[in-house]
Amino acid sequence: MNDRYCNRNSHRNCSHRNNLPVCALIALWAALAVLVPSVAFAQDPADVEAATQDVPASAEQASAPAQNGEPEAASEVPVQSLTGPLELLVNPVYPPEQARLVYQPLVDYLNDYTGLEITLSVDRNFHRYWLNARRNEAPPLVLEDAHMAAWRMANFDYRPLVAPASPMTFSLLTTGALADDSLDDFVGRRISSLPSPSLGYLVLADWFDNPLQQPLIQSTATSWLDAVEMVFSAEADAAIAPNNLVARYPNLYPVETSTEFPGLTLSASPDLPTDLSQRLIDAMTALHEDETHHAALFELDIDRFVGVDPESYEGLEDWLSTIFAL
Repeated sequence: MNDRYCNRNSHRNCSHRNNLPVCALIALWAALAVLVPSVAFAQDPADVEAATQDVPASAEQASAPAQNGEPEAASEVPVQSLTGPLELLVNPVYPPEQARLVYQPLVDYLNDYTGLEITLSVDRNFHRYWLNARRNEAPPLVLEDAHMAAWRMANFDYRPLVAPASPMTFSLLTTGALADDSLDDFVGRRISSLPSPSLGYLVLADWFDNPLQQPLIQSTATSWLDAVEMVFSAEADAAIAPNNLVARYPNLYPVETSTEFPGLTLSASPDLPTDLSQRLIDAMTALHEDETHHAALFELDIDRFVGVDPESYEGLEDWLSTIFAL
């Protein structure tokens, strides 16, 4: 036996025989070293606790050999939604607060019908709207005039889905005193309009293509209704307005009317799955049959939506070339 350890039955051969308590302690330490696991000598109590914790069941299952030598099937992982909330950007033909009142009923209907989570997005004015469009900073759904839908289709592969059943036109409206005048008679006169690139503004600019013979276009209106009201308040001699407003004002007379365009168009980005696009088409074309969401169409002043052929939008983006270099 090594002289470091004492035989408890014979102390006479031990070098520690003159100090029996020391021998007893040495013998006790040796016994503990054999019987107690090494983890018991961890310096940090937290290490001891971590090392002696039970192994999680999932880890035990992962480390256990597969039966019959075949790998176990992966646990089923929930499929995460690929789309999440969808934003719907709307035509900035109203001030932001009014736009939320006008378009929110449509958003509510789409959420109820489709089960999707659609949120409303409103740009504060046409300037911001156009800047974001040029940068392609637009959500997957846009509800806007046909020329902008065509422009997004040509430049960013958006796809028009639905539009109103009735086409849209724009007319130059004026009072009875000027009803017999022609377009040439409005050179130098005040005409109220929404700002560029609204479709009405582009139609007006197209009528007056001679840069030396231009009206005074007042593009300070905050809505088409506001543009018309400026005529009654004598702030303008005439106004450009869509056909739905023309019918409301029998005391104003159209001097000129544009060609027909597809109306307010819902378009989807190429990132939107085809099945979701179809779900939106189904919802929009059934809206006129839903009496509980009558406000959605009433606020938009539209009778019903129908599906559209993307080919009918080709070339409409050229209307923007009268103002911008595209």
